[in-house]
Amino acid sequence: MTRRLYYEDAYCKEFEAAVVRCEERPDGTFGVVLDATAFYPEGGGQDGDTGTMEVIGDAAADAAPAAAGKSDAAPAGGGRIRVLDTHEKDGDCVHYTDAPVAVGARVRGRIDWQQRFDRMQNHSGEHIVSGLIHAAFGYDNVGFHMSRDRMTIDLSGTLTEEEIREIERRANEVVWDDREITATVYPEEEVAALTYRSKKELHGRVRIVRIPGADACACCGTHVRRTGEIGSIRLIAHEHFRGGSRIEMACGRWAYEYMSAIFGQNHEVSVLLSSKMHETAEAVAHLKEQESALSFRMTQLTYARIEAAGEALRGRGNIAVFAPDFDPVPVRKLCEAVKETCGGIALALSGSDETGYMYTAGVKDGDLRAFGKDLNAALSGRGGGRPYFLQGSVKATRAEIEAYLASLAEPIPVTELT
Repeated sequence: MTRRLYYEDAYCKEFEAAVVRCEERPDGTFGVVLDATAFYPEGGGQDGDTGTMEVIGDAAADAAPAAAGKSDAAPAGGGRIRVLDTHEKDGDCVHYTDAPVAVGARVRGRIDWQQRFDRMQNHSGEHIVSGLIHAAFGYDNVGFHMSRDRMTIDLSGTLTEEEIREIERRANEVVWDDREITATVYPEEEVAALTYRSKKELHGRVRIVRIPGADACACCGTHVRRTGEIGSIRLIAHEHFRGGSRIEMACGRWAYEYMSAIFGQNHEVSVLLSSKMHETAEAVAHLKEQESALSFRMTQLTYARIEAAGEALRGRGNIAVFAPDFDPVPVRKLCEAVKETCGGIALALSGSDETGYMYTAGVKDGDLRAFGKDLNAALSGRGGGRPYFLQGSVKATRAEIEAYLASLAEPIPVTELT
């Protein structure tokens, strides 16, 4: 069974050990087991460590081959092997490597420390947040996952925005107090008398991580020594999830980089709005009011153009009107206005040669179904509706549309909305 150096000292970045097993895996990587390791294996929501191994000593003379059928095991005294991931299997820590190494060889392992420390900061921060929520509301942490720069915790209950902000404030006070974090392993006969959080019923020896005034939780992960090393805790977002809630959060360097990105974005916004950085929300609100007023005014002007078009085309008979910049609603309004006055078929179109054209066709008295069917067939279109009102789109250029309308037994003249 592998000796777990990461439990003896979570800050162990480099160590020496002997290779006890090396087996090739189906994906072409190798599973390497050492007699001792500081590489943490995936578990408890915390990813396995990565890093390198360097062969530093001769393999034992009677060592078995590094991998069955393999003669290219890394020789003693050289070769740096990449550790791609670490998992636990049958009581051993298995290091997934990109090359084999001879059984019996001595290696020097080096942890990807930034990655490990990021996870230690965030795992410790998660314990504080989960512990405070459990104490305040009685909710259990039923799920925990770390990604590359964020983590999520799933809770058995929901919290309001105000409650989230209060938990964040209290969590950071625990950080500022720089409290000691301890991990103690208890035999099974002593565990029943202890109070601690756990996602499941545990048997055998139980490792409990304690943060004074914040949490006591059964945990197999790695943690910082003191809460001050977490740096900061940010609760980024929360949502309802499976009858409870999910909180997205970041601690330490992850929190710093997240907030730095937010700061940078806010600085750019403040420059664009010519406002102070702490006044951007007010400036954006003012800008939205202006945009809303402008949008209302543009809608009024659009409907005025539509009304004027209806009057200008009064008595013209069949007519097609192009309004290239119109959205579907104004196109329909244009068709309705023109069909009330033109005395024939009103066809309103919007779009471009690149995107195609949407159309609305209407007639005050009549049946457009045959017209619509022929239009769609000739111009690669699709659409339909009621006998006196059709909507659809065609995949044709404006020149092709105009040529088709001119070729009808009763040609339909074309104009453009002014």
